Amino acid sequence: MKTKEAREVLVERVIADMETELDLSQLQKLQVVMTIRMSQYSIEESKNEIIIYDETSDIAAYKQFFISKKLAGLSERTIELYMYTIDKFMRTVRKSFSEVKTNDIRLYIANRSLIDGLGSSSLDHERGCICRFFRWLHDEEYITSDPGKRVEKIKVEKRLKKAFTPIEVELLRRSAKNSKQRLVIEMLLSTGCRVSELVALEFENYDLASNACSVVGKGAKERRVFFNAKTVVAMREYLEEKPHTVGPILYGKQDGDPMTKSGIQKMTKDIGDRASIHAHPHKFRRTAATLAIKRGMSLNDVRRFLGHDDMNTTLQYLDLGDNDMKMLHDKYVN
Repeated sequence: MKTKEAREVLVERVIADMETELDLSQLQKLQVVMTIRMSQYSIEESKNEIIIYDETSDIAAYKQFFISKKLAGLSERTIELYMYTIDKFMRTVRKSFSEVKTNDIRLYIANRSLIDGLGSSSLDHERGCICRFFRWLHDEEYITSDPGKRVEKIKVEKRLKKAFTPIEVELLRRSAKNSKQRLVIEMLLSTGCRVSELVALEFENYDLASNACSVVGKGAKERRVFFNAKTVVAMREYLEEKPHTVGPILYGKQDGDPMTKSGIQKMTKDIGDRASIHAHPHKFRRTAATLAIKRGMSLNDVRRFLGHDDMNTTLQYLDLGDNDMKMLHDKYVN
């Protein structure tokens, strides 16, 4: 084994051993520190040592892939979807990673379409998960060729997703039946938060002077979100019923516990049902972005507002007419 490879295996072994003991930021710091420190030493694996980490085994590769995704800051939900898709594929093909061929992936996708009836969007998601997994295996030299490289992308018909109209927003506000529901609606509209970000908002990160709160979004990126006047009024009303200044801003079923994503999703659905409007948290996020751009916020600022890296992602959130969208695209996207 080459010295560089031995260092990498040692770092991976320690990270794998500590994965359940440390949080994401601690794991990332440990990886960086070990990588730097290991570069100063020449390492050889003892020939008499009982090998407990087989760097070529499928189990080791599988585990290391998900650790790498965790270190990259992917959400638990995204990692679970990766795991579900890859597990289902491997149970179907019943081969080792190195034996999987391009046609195995194509046949699996065809069966998921013809037999299981998956739509093009779901099919392309599964194709992406499988192909990214095998590309990672190839890049990390667990396999000698990438079977997903020649698997064709699936054309997905893109439909324009709508934001709430101003009338729908007011109907949703009127359909909120208590202070907590009113606060959730106003926070979603004011901050543009993802539902996972909303339930993670805590008073410790809330700046009362500027009515701003820091939030950690996708990829472990931190940004500040702001509460407008309607949100501040709704929060005061909510805190009169649930007085607290520490812990989660939004309480769950038990005081002191944060709300869950499913709790927010059910709440917005119930509010929408009462207003005869199809409502879910992500539509509030789309609405917040659309209202911001219509009121004069620049596209780049909307991108930062939503916590996006890519301007094209932000463009997909905006519910604008074709002429408005073309003008923005010509101005900001080369």
